Amino acid sequence: MNANEPLVNVYPPRLFPTLLKGFNTVAGKVYLIFIPLLVDLFLWLGPKLRIYELFTPFMAELSDTMIRIAPKEMLEAIEATTALYSEFLANFNLFTVIRTAPIGVPSLLARMSTLSAPLDMAGVLETPSVRAAIGVFGGLVLLGFFLGTLYFDAVARKSFEEPSRFTWKRVFIAYSQSLVFFLVIIALLLNASAPIFIMISIFSLINAVLAQFVLMMLLFLVMWMALPLFFSPHGIFSLEQKAIPSILLSIRMVRFFLPGTSMFIIFCILISEGLNMLWVLPGSDSWLLALGIGGHAFVVTGLLSASFLYYRQGLKWMQFNIQKIQEL
Repeated sequence: MNANEPLVNVYPPRLFPTLLKGFNTVAGKVYLIFIPLLVDLFLWLGPKLRIYELFTPFMAELSDTMIRIAPKEMLEAIEATTALYSEFLANFNLFTVIRTAPIGVPSLLARMSTLSAPLDMAGVLETPSVRAAIGVFGGLVLLGFFLGTLYFDAVARKSFEEPSRFTWKRVFIAYSQSLVFFLVIIALLLNASAPIFIMISIFSLINAVLAQFVLMMLLFLVMWMALPLFFSPHGIFSLEQKAIPSILLSIRMVRFFLPGTSMFIIFCILISEGLNMLWVLPGSDSWLLALGIGGHAFVVTGLLSASFLYYRQGLKWMQFNIQKIQEL
């Protein structure tokens, strides 16, 4: 957006018209759903990579140690916890880490803890060593951010009235800034987790129920403080900004000019999560799940497109208000 562009009849972004326009954009450019569609099909019908045999001996040894030193009243809880973790490892597919966040390819199957599929094309593979597991994990994370960059870039370019042209230079710059943004988020989470952990530990010594209440309040506070970061990726892909300036612009826009952004985010979450419950009803061993995968890809892409449209209109609204303030 041109900073010197004259702004006439500018209004703040509206919720339902923006959502409708986002879905219409994807309906007219249905190829935008291909990346999330292919990722979910791979996770569903492709090979499964487990770490079960790698970590089961460690879990068994840890469980035996806890049983030996724990009091008798805790034995049942230890056995239940061990069984829960064993079931998780038995159904965990390492390939699901390709679903990176906050910039990544949305996936319906990444959240389903099951390895079943109606067609066993490649079977289940086991990681041979911890070093191999770490290498695969790192490679999948980098691949996930790259696919996410391609996906976000395509949706961002096609969501505007004058779509820009695809260039690999733009993609690799956005990819590097996506990684920087991810590292910034990790650093912020680590800084926030330390005082939260200390406070919860102190309240746990006083009362367990009080500690749970304080934890919920702190998590709500963290979510409220993180809300202004929602549009940080949008600056990277819409304005080709670096990660830090994009974060600062998102905070400024949401805090001072778009206080109603929380309603837009809540509606997007409700639409996405509500329909996700519908998409997974057939189960992973039914071919009807293919309809859910296609529906999920369309909905999340429509919501992402709407968020770019909301961001674009929000920038115009912010610029309009700044111009009015300067004229006073």
